[in-house]
Amino acid sequence: MKNKLLLLLLAFIISDAVGQTTEYKDLVLSVEKKLTNSQTSSIVILKFKPGKVLQIKTVDGRKLVVDNYFLLDNSRLLIRQYKAVSNALDTISLQDIASIRGKVYGDTGRKMVGGAILIASYPLGGKLFYAAMMGGPAFLVAIPFVGIPFVGASIAGISMLGPRRFNTTDRWELKVIER
Repeated sequence: MKNKLLLLLLAFIISDAVGQTTEYKDLVLSVEKKLTNSQTSSIVILKFKPGKVLQIKTVDGRKLVVDNYFLLDNSRLLIRQYKAVSNALDTISLQDIASIRGKVYGDTGRKMVGGAILIASYPLGGKLFYAAMMGGPAFLVAIPFVGIPFVGASIAGISMLGPRRFNTTDRWELKVIER
């Protein structure tokens, strides 16, 4: 019995040690909403979660999927390609990034609204299923009035639950901040 408890404790310690990220803890990649001329307050700053997958599209059209990145300084990223055959390292400037997609901290309100929209679309799906079971012209009438709003609300809810995309050429600005 003691050996089993010791093995269980050892497995917990090993899984906890393996699960920790190896990112540097002093610098964090974040996005900040650019202010327009009429806007003077309500700055939104969101920090990317370290160790999560980032999808980066550069100004010259390259698409990179990154799960392991290091911040070299305030303007450069050192990245290792996700699921690459070799450990190819690449350095990219923050100014060369056209859009970035990833999971961020402080996004629970958006995810809660997305979940509510998704749950609220289920009754429409039930009505569509019922009309399909009845068959005939009831199903043809239900498609434009029930089916299209069901599909639209479901897609909107699912997309709000996923990672966020930030267009850095228009509205968002990438920054490196200290924790």
